[in-house]
Amino acid sequence: MTRPYYLIIYVLISCLAVTCVRDYPSTTPNAPPVVNPPSGGLPGQPQPSTQRRLFLDNDKLRVGIDLNMGGAITYLAEAGSSENMVNNPDLGRQIQTSLYAGPVYYVQNGKQPVEQWKYLGWNPVQAGDYYLNPAQIVSYKQTDNELYVKSIPHIWPLLNEPAECTFEHWVTIKDNTVHVRCRVVVNRSDTTQYEARTQEAPCVYLNGPYDRMITYTGLRPFTNDAVSEFSDRNMTNRYATENWTALLNTTGRGVGLYKPGEVRFRTAAFGLPKVGGEFDQSAGYMNGEEFLLIDHNGQYEFEYTLILGTLTDIRQYVYSQPRPPSAPNYTFVNDRQGWFYTNTTDKGWPIQNELNVSWSRKNTRDVSFRIASPLNFWYAENVPKLYIEAAFQTKGTVARLSWRKSDEIDFMETDGRYVDFPIVGDGQFRTYELNTSQLSGWDGIISQLSLTSPPSQYTFEVGSRVRLRSVTTTK
Repeated sequence: MTRPYYLIIYVLISCLAVTCVRDYPSTTPNAPPVVNPPSGGLPGQPQPSTQRRLFLDNDKLRVGIDLNMGGAITYLAEAGSSENMVNNPDLGRQIQTSLYAGPVYYVQNGKQPVEQWKYLGWNPVQAGDYYLNPAQIVSYKQTDNELYVKSIPHIWPLLNEPAECTFEHWVTIKDNTVHVRCRVVVNRSDTTQYEARTQEAPCVYLNGPYDRMITYTGLRPFTNDAVSEFSDRNMTNRYATENWTALLNTTGRGVGLYKPGEVRFRTAAFGLPKVGGEFDQSAGYMNGEEFLLIDHNGQYEFEYTLILGTLTDIRQYVYSQPRPPSAPNYTFVNDRQGWFYTNTTDKGWPIQNELNVSWSRKNTRDVSFRIASPLNFWYAENVPKLYIEAAFQTKGTVARLSWRKSDEIDFMETDGRYVDFPIVGDGQFRTYELNTSQLSGWDGIISQLSLTSPPSQYTFEVGSRVRLRSVTTTK
């Protein structure tokens, strides 16, 4: 959630997600560098409230959360150092959770969003709001190796408006790592199911010297292949195939962000390069950019790990973790497994052993709906077959499986990245077997799957439904 001052704000449309999915990140992309304000912020700019920090430490690191900032992580340092790496000029930085959903524009209790953030929509932020009103702490607990905090976040662009949800965070440390688990419980009065959005789960803001943006984006993950370092300071999506990204300083030390199974990350840097402290505007930024449909009554959990040290330290930790699945194996027991929709909806939360999706469009545009998997990384050779367990209730007779390759920004169905397969529309569950190894274009790296209907079936869609139980590589 970058909140630079005196900059021109505009909306970045995220093409990496999927067709027609709109992403309004709380960030200022492509902004020119600005001169740092004095330590403590711009003249006349109010500062966050007095610190109320709780700490954990060991012989490798020290981490602190602030109860006057919604329990967000506001302090992180290597053992023996007094340098706090976390950037804290307002309540939109820190290391914290920030979520997004519709509508755009979002109004609550008659309060309009501040102009430069009006495109954010429903945006609960763990630390507080644009006006420096801190989030409410519901409860907290500290033990020898764990910090727990439950909070009611604020809607970032609105003046002192608590969000209709709660955040819970559990923070633990081990060696040179900080592990964070987050649970979100939503209780919105608006029951509309809005489109999925990319999230900041979490966002990580470090001080200006930590602006070397490094990750692995290659096609041979977990082989010690060469990493990439990015000089472009604009807000940019990264296809991080080893599930991590890092911000380092000129000496090669800093913080890595590891999120199991996640390949969507963003990086950026703001202000002047290589300079700035905790309350200065210059910063390095990275996030774990999960794509998530947030229900009005949904419950969600995610976890991540911060790794302190060198690039070798970061990668060594990541390589010691379990490998992500080598093939798509989704069974929809009690959640969507990261799947989401374009131009259609499902029956909402809770998910009960299936995705119950309207096999139809929400409007009359001459485009189809889409049911899409999260972005991922699979070798096509590891997926010789796919089994789709589904019940179609439709007058249509054909469904379409589409896939994306790693270098494509969208589903390229015009290039043959799809197969149409016959379905039975009587509402009964069947397992549809697709021999993907025989399909043209099913090769190299597969990064995403989707189900839709071909143009010949559009007239059959309205009023139709599909109940999807699983998409797997074995029966």
